[in-house]
Amino acid sequence: MAVFVMGAAASTAMFSQAVPPDDGFAPGLFLGVLFLGAVLLVLVGFGIVVGLTCLVFAATFVALGVVSSAALVTIISRRFSAGLRALHYQLSALVGLPCGIGALWLGCFLFGFHLRHRYILAIGSAIGILAGIAIAFILDRFLGFFYRRFMPASGSRVSP
Repeated sequence: MAVFVMGAAASTAMFSQAVPPDDGFAPGLFLGVLFLGAVLLVLVGFGIVVGLTCLVFAATFVALGVVSSAALVTIISRRFSAGLRALHYQLSALVGLPCGIGALWLGCFLFGFHLRHRYILAIGSAIGILAGIAIAFILDRFLGFFYRRFMPASGSRVSP
């Protein structure tokens, strides 16, 4: 019975002259296109911001000599891995620098230890650079061990 009623309603709507003709406008489709357009604009804006941030970091590293000194190590040693290792150590030291300053300042603040700002900067910089180099050294040794342990030697064949 329900199928008969639905069929009758559909045929009445189809043959009725009171229904205006379809002009091809679909508001749901239009809203979907607007939503996708907004998402694409946000993604393009995000990509531009990330690209500009990477450009600023690259310019900073070139200005500081990090990239050029790592490239020089690569050229002199004729091994890409040596240059990559030099870049890793330098970037770790650069990342450790503000972390050391922040950690020393936070420790002085929390424990009520009074140091002058220039001492916090000097001691925190030294501690941060040393900690960054130590972490890079430990990570370098770990990755070297992992590579030697799990990667086959270049001249050996792995049997099936």
